[in-house]
Amino acid sequence: MNIRYIIERVDAHYREHWNKYFASSRRRRLNCKGFTIISNNCWGGHVYRYFGLPYDSPTVGLFIFSEDYIKLVSNLKYYMQQDIEMITLEESKYKDELLRRGKVESTCPIGRIKDVEIIFLHYKSNEEAVEKWDRRKARIHWDHLYVKMSEQNLCKEEYLRTFDSLPYRNKFVFVHKDYGLDSQILYKEWLSADQVLDDTFVFRKYVNLIRWINGEKDFKLRQR
Repeated sequence: MNIRYIIERVDAHYREHWNKYFASSRRRRLNCKGFTIISNNCWGGHVYRYFGLPYDSPTVGLFIFSEDYIKLVSNLKYYMQQDIEMITLEESKYKDELLRRGKVESTCPIGRIKDVEIIFLHYKSNEEAVEKWDRRKARIHWDHLYVKMSEQNLCKEEYLRTFDSLPYRNKFVFVHKDYGLDSQILYKEWLSADQVLDDTFVFRKYVNLIRWINGEKDFKLRQR
């Protein structure tokens, strides 16, 4: 992580605080105020706060390992129709990876929908995780769906290519290098890394959120 990125991250923290004072003017520029962002991590929550909108998505405050995320978005309606069950760390197929990452990841609630695991990183209990997952799942706007992925959480190139082929009209994936994908957005802070280590800060350098939500094609920024 370079000094410039650290400075931008601190700046982003303060911008997040001041968002609430500008959110209403941003909302007025949206063609649609009710939309659902399906994300592999906490990224969608930042977007909803940017516009001062409710979390109309179950994928807020959590993350999903890449292989499972591809399963989820490849058959989203099926998985959203299933009940979520809470499991222990011992039952998780990602036990070793979660332990390797440290205390927070290895002690947070873990849910499972069939063969897909949900890591509820920012939830305090199983009860809270289930309640908010089910409540927000019921809010999904199927006619206004936006899908985002990042090259992280045990991601492989094959998963990126599968994501690129999915028939979602409004989707993109943050990548750390050029794969030649139609849906990719190169996150240049991580060119020297092996993945996108963090996509929740400075991302607005690369995505015009208003254009993206409005379905415009030229929402990608700084790609040349």
